[in-house]
Amino acid sequence: MQIFPDVHQVDDVDCNVYIITEPDGLTIVDAGLPGAPKRILAAIAALGHSPRDVRHLLLTHQHVDHIGGLAALAAATGAEAWASVGDTPAIEGRAPYETPRGVMGVALRLIFLPRLKPGAIAHVVREGETLPVFTAEGGLRVVETPGHTSGHIAFYLPARKLLFAGDAVRSSGGRLPLSPALLNTDTAMALESVRKLAAMDIEACLPGHGAPVLTGAQALLAATAGQPSLSRA
Repeated sequence: MQIFPDVHQVDDVDCNVYIITEPDGLTIVDAGLPGAPKRILAAIAALGHSPRDVRHLLLTHQHVDHIGGLAALAAATGAEAWASVGDTPAIEGRAPYETPRGVMGVALRLIFLPRLKPGAIAHVVREGETLPVFTAEGGLRVVETPGHTSGHIAFYLPARKLLFAGDAVRSSGGRLPLSPALLNTDTAMALESVRKLAAMDIEACLPGHGAPVLTGAQALLAATAGQPSLSRA
């Protein structure tokens, strides 16, 4: 699905996977569950590109529905992966994964984690770093947004007021709420991260789940940031 002429969303993948197309190659934001690379590679082909056109794999956080396809995508494309300093150890298999609480967490540990292959992170990033994506427009910046996971990050393009939000928020019913508390490592911290985003100039928000919000995202983020009850959601 085309969102902007140079930003596409992969259909029928468990989290929102985005493909950025530029003259010098492609960037993929998040990698889906194990098994998702087949659909991601098909989407790349439908755009008229080959797997080797992919230059960068950007990861917002360590949850299996966002990194499960990393190892296979890296093998198919030869692209280097970028992730946060906080979540890289888990992504590489050097630390325990943070998983949801309750039944969903049990299901993930039983069904998906056994299929999860650690992925190599070539570039560990931190707050404020500028990535070599959208370089003609000043570059994509790293925004640390912990809470959903301890090392969650988002990616922001100031030139377009465009945010790749990961699971810092999700899109639902015309709003941008937090993920439910059972999915978060620290929901109070996640709310503080939304307050940080609400103070930025954001027009369009491409979340990890739910429909992209192409206009008016800042007001929706501010509405979420102003609801302390969400810390108990």
